[in-house]
Amino acid sequence: MTIGPEAERRPAEPSTITPWPSPPDPGDLSRRLTQRRTELRLSRQQVAARAGLSLRYMEYLENYPGRPTGATLRQLAAALQTTPSALLGAGLEEPPGYRPLARPHTLERITAAECRQLIALGGIGRIGFPTVSGVMILPVNYAMVANTIVVRTSSGGVIGAHADADVSFEVDHIDEALEQAWSVLVQGPAHRVIQHTEVAHMERAAAAVLPWPQGEHDLFVRIIPRHLTGRRIVLR
Repeated sequence: MTIGPEAERRPAEPSTITPWPSPPDPGDLSRRLTQRRTELRLSRQQVAARAGLSLRYMEYLENYPGRPTGATLRQLAAALQTTPSALLGAGLEEPPGYRPLARPHTLERITAAECRQLIALGGIGRIGFPTVSGVMILPVNYAMVANTIVVRTSSGGVIGAHADADVSFEVDHIDEALEQAWSVLVQGPAHRVIQHTEVAHMERAAAAVLPWPQGEHDLFVRIIPRHLTGRRIVLR
C-alpha cells in the first residue's frame, strides 16, 4: 500500500477517515514521528495543521513506512521542532553529547516543583544504592504514584535486596536536535511494598510499569523523594 505526494495535502476530516486496508506496519520514520509528537504532547491533527498536511497522510506516516518528499519532511521537522536528519535517524550511532553544541549554552538550576513535573510522566530512570562491592546503578522503568516513584522488580533480585534503604534516583532527557537537556536527581528512602492493600493499589496505579527484561516482577519498590535537585542546559 502506498500513498503518493498528491495525497499529502488533500484535506481529510476525522469523521470521514476510513480504516486502512492492511494492518499497520510502522517503519523507523513512523516511530520517530510518533515519539516526537508524544514528547511535545501534540495530537495528529495539530501536527498535520502545523505542517500543512492532510490528517489522512499524517496518520499514514505514523502507521506505515512512507517516503515523504524533502519539502514535506522539512515541514514535519518544523512542526515537531526538530530537524529532518533527526527524523531520519541521523547520528543515532553516536553517544549522546558527543557532538559539540553550535551555539553558546548555559546551565541553570531547576526548582523542586519543576523537577516533579519533569519526571511525572514516568519512563526510564536509574536507581543507585550502596552494596558490599560498591555503589550500584541500574536502569529501571518507573511510574509516579501519589508523588512517589514506583519501580517494579523481582523479590529475589539485587534491587529488591537493597530496597529498604536510602537510594538515589536519576532521570535525564537529551534532545541534541534542539540542543536542550535536563537532569533530575531524587534522593530519599525506599521501601518494599508488602501490605496487601498497598500492593493492590500499586497494581492498579502503576500497571503501566512493565520492565523490559522478561521474568517475574512480583515486587513493587516505592521511593519517597526527600530531596529533588535538577539542572538544565539552555541557550544563553
